[in-house]
Amino acid sequence: MSRQMEEGHLKGFLIFAGKVALVHTLTYFVFGLIMSNLFDYGRLFQQEVIRDFMRPIDSSSVFLGPLVQPIRGLLFALGLWSIRRTIVESKHGWLILWGIFVTFGILGTPAAAPSSLEGVIYSKLPLWYHLIGLPEILLQTLTFSLILVWWERRRYRPSQPLGKSKSALWADILKGVMIACFAYMGYAVGSILSAIIVRANIDMQSAASDWKTQMMFVVAFVVNAVLILPVSKRWIAHRIAWWQVFLLFWLVDTVVPLVYQWIFLSPMPLPLAILIGFFPALVITIGIRIGYRKTTATS
Repeated sequence: MSRQMEEGHLKGFLIFAGKVALVHTLTYFVFGLIMSNLFDYGRLFQQEVIRDFMRPIDSSSVFLGPLVQPIRGLLFALGLWSIRRTIVESKHGWLILWGIFVTFGILGTPAAAPSSLEGVIYSKLPLWYHLIGLPEILLQTLTFSLILVWWERRRYRPSQPLGKSKSALWADILKGVMIACFAYMGYAVGSILSAIIVRANIDMQSAASDWKTQMMFVVAFVVNAVLILPVSKRWIAHRIAWWQVFLLFWLVDTVVPLVYQWIFLSPMPLPLAILIGFFPALVITIGIRIGYRKTTATS
């Protein structure tokens, strides 16, 4: 019974972590894209004092930032896991969660971060820079809080219990989305290596500011999320081996960026696409092996 309880807690946490990582990553990307174009972050980051604090908008680190957001989502999940029921069961749970972000993550940070009280007092950043960053982080965390509490509240709603099979289906779908979310980070690894190998051929400025370039990874994320569930079912039923899963997603995560670049941008070298596709395929394969159990003990 103790082992079953531990597995139940682990499964519950993984589902919750998947929700947090997914909602955070999507809201971060959407509001970052909107506000960076609305306030012209590329020009602001070149201002005096600001350029000594922030990397240029054409930096590879800025371009890869959205790709590693699932890690931050996992950290948020770890911090919120113990108080999730309090937030969900409260009438204004979204406001409590948003208040935590605003109080401890934005205004009252221990470090002298931009838009925080400590940052205004101790940093040399101008006041306008502290203020101009508030719309993005306030709206992103507000939207995150609203969506996450609504989504998690549906799970605990007693008046509309889901059937066992339907509940299991939604759990598998969410698990697949979570795996695809973490595979998103695989593109970051592949992109870093490709930037090192063919740096002279990558226009990082257009990559960082052009929404078409950034949407390439979103399209790949959606394709992975759609494919993971049917592939995992074949894995559970012993109809496909783990190495076949890996080769399948390596092919998918190579072809999707390759075709997207060919249609919307400029043709990508095939070796570069193969390198970029390797790491998300590896993450997905490991995620399926860990997240989905086969019907028997054999593998």
